[in-house]
Formats: sequence, structure tokens, C-alpha cells
Amino acid sequence: MIEKQDVQELFPTPLWIVDLKAAEAAPLNAKLKAEIERLISPRPKVPAGSNWQTPQDLHKRPAFAEFVKLVEMAGRGIARFLQVDHYPMVITGCWANINPPGAYHPTHHHPNNYLSGVYYVAVPPSGSRIQFQDPRPSMIMPRPRQYTRLTANGADAQSKEGRLLIFPAWVKHNVPANDGETERISISFNLMFSNFTETMASPMWDATAGKEKA
Repeated sequence: MIEKQDVQELFPTPLWIVDLKAAEAAPLNAKLKAEIERLISPRPKVPAGSNWQTPQDLHKRPAFAEFVKLVEMAGRGIARFLQVDHYPMVITGCWANINPPGAYHPTHHHPNNYLSGVYYVAVPPSGSRIQFQDPRPSMIMPRPRQYTRLTANGADAQSKEGRLLIFPAWVKHNVPANDGETERISISFNLMFSNFTETMASPMWDATAGKEKA
């Protein structure tokens, strides 16, 4: 009969979590929060449940240089992990999100980029999470006795001040409504290969050989 039964997980989707030391996160977040407040002041009126967002060029502003270094450092580490560090990456967009109580972000993804991420500047005491959706179509989903990473069609990660999350840009995600009494402030960004259109956009297959290039 059966000699052995095992499980091999196919095509994992990575989520990188980087936590700063509290002693370093506190002063950085204070500076970021003050600069973000300056950018949106005076605050425009938005409907209840909506949020404020800054322009998408924070990575080009001197006041965010320290944050940019953090993102670039994390990005280089991820590139080494994925063994694509021979292709330089650059930030293509960076913006702040200010979610007052009741505000949320609907499901979305970040096209035309390789990686996306978010850094938490301020999180309400009640906590907050970011939710990710399984990109695979769910044809049959019997309800298990307990959901696991092999049976659930979604996963989430805890928001935390001083925490940086980076994930593939194609992963759809959303942020539930802020149920705290203070604002949730985060900075989102995208990373892309700077020379993608020059050297990496050609087809991966070789028509003469009938197989993918190494």
C-alpha cells in the first residue's frame, strides 16, 4: 500500500517583514509624521470614511531621505534573497496615507512594478491589519474545520509602528476601516528595475530552441 505521503507547497508568495528598533523608530516616525502633516496642511475636506493621501513623490523630497535609505536597504536585501540583485531597483512612487477613524483602503494592487510596500508611522492603540488575497481562482472551497494557509483564500499581517512590509506588487490587498480613535498613518511605495525596458523586457523563450532561456 502507501509507503509515504508528503506535502510539497507550490509557488509560495513571500511577504517580507522588517521591524525597526523602537529607539530608532520613534524619532524617525516623529519626523515623518510632522512632515506629512505639513504636506497636507491645511487639510482638504473629505467625506466620512475617506482618507488623505500626499503626492507620490516623497522619495524625491529631502525630508524623506532617511526613509528612502531604509526602503532601498530593505529592497537590496530582498533582491539578494531572490537572486536578482544584479538588476538595480529604484523607487517609482512613494506617498503617505492618513486614515482617520472609519477610513479604509479598498482592494487593489500596484501594476507595472516588481515590489510594493508599506511602512507604519502611526497605528491606533486598537491595532490594525493589512489583508492580502489569494490570486488563484477558487473553484471549490469546502469549509474546513479550521482554516490554514493551505485552505484559506486570504491572509493578513499586523500593522505596527516602525514596521515595514514588502510584497510582490501583483498581490491584491486592502486595509479594513480604522476602528480606533486616532489616525492610522502609513507610507506606501513601489520598487521597479531601473533597466527593465532596456534589458529585461525581451521574451524569456527562444523560438529556435523551443524552450525558455536559462
